[in-house]
Amino acid sequence: MSTATAAGSSLSIPIGDLPPEEVIFGRSEIMQAVRQKVEKLAGMNVPVLIQGESGTGKEIIAKLIHKRSPWREGPFVKVNCPAIPATLLESELFGYEKGAFTGAYGSKPGRVELANRGSLFLDEISELEPALQAKLLQLLQDGEFCRIGAQEDSRVQLLR
Repeated sequence: MSTATAAGSSLSIPIGDLPPEEVIFGRSEIMQAVRQKVEKLAGMNVPVLIQGESGTGKEIIAKLIHKRSPWREGPFVKVNCPAIPATLLESELFGYEKGAFTGAYGSKPGRVELANRGSLFLDEISELEPALQAKLLQLLQDGEFCRIGAQEDSRVQLLR
């Protein structure tokens, strides 16, 4: 686990517990541009694609955008796409209704519903199958999705 040490102190704080603005530092033009983009994006209701190598702080940037957005009081829901088997990812994202498949003994909301009136962070979205990407596109365009086994679409409000 990465930690930061307060100047002149032996106090160790896990990086994940620090506010994002404390982790994004530097005076270079590039870092100033990143901060300006974060501030601009936080006030807009548009989907944001954050690109970068593994370990460059994409999740930190996403959390900072969320924290500065009108949706800051809502949940920040992270989905680590490659960590969930492709066969389960759709039900994890969109949820399911009772009886939708063997073992679906009750209804379960997906991560999309859990992020209602908040932010949904899809880590490594490029790993998703094209059919699931199309369903996410509908979510981004209309705010609508369908639980597995449901007869009607549901609506959510997300920082998009």
